[in-house]
Amino acid sequence: MRAGLYKVETIDKRSALLISIDGEKEHFTFPVADFTHNVSEGDVVEIWREGVKWTTKYREEETRSASSHAKDFVKKILEQE
Repeated sequence: MRAGLYKVETIDKRSALLISIDGEKEHFTFPVADFTHNVSEGDVVEIWREGVKWTTKYREEETRSASSHAKDFVKKILEQE
């Protein structure tokens, strides 16, 4: 796996299938527990490495799923309290 932008294609109990959104369309699996947000199918996420650990970020601008936006909004509100 390499750093970049990925679309979450499918999610099973423990892993998500990611497809790179650059021209190469590479496929990778990523542990659901390692995402830093509540991931949903159709989300666009940015993934990069910090030391030995992969870090993820939800890309709101590229994600078109209303449920993903709602989950992210609720998480941000709960974190502020």
